[in-house]
Amino acid sequence: MKKLKLEDIKGLPNVPTKTYEIEEWSVSVELQGISKAKQIELGRIIDANDTDAFDYQRELLKVCIVDPQLSDEDIDELYKKDSKIIDNIFLEINTLNGVGGSATAEQFQD
Repeated sequence: MKKLKLEDIKGLPNVPTKTYEIEEWSVSVELQGISKAKQIELGRIIDANDTDAFDYQRELLKVCIVDPQLSDEDIDELYKKDSKIIDNIFLEINTLNGVGGSATAEQFQD
């Protein structure tokens, strides 16, 4: 394997994308992962005094659902739907971004 050179960084692959099928609604959305820079920006939303986790979730949907692109009004309408389906969208976004998951005790043994 070759060593990473500074000039290689711009040519490296960007964040992953995935088509997520919402079977309950017979539709799909195109999801996109987040970059480290976007992760930091989203993290600052939670740390701000005038925002909360729901502001973070709203921005995460706007960043990660790239087709269709959602406005605040679209997300308000989406939030009126079945919470289980919306939570599954967030789970898929988390999976795409490598967040969450589980491990067994055996995986941490020497």
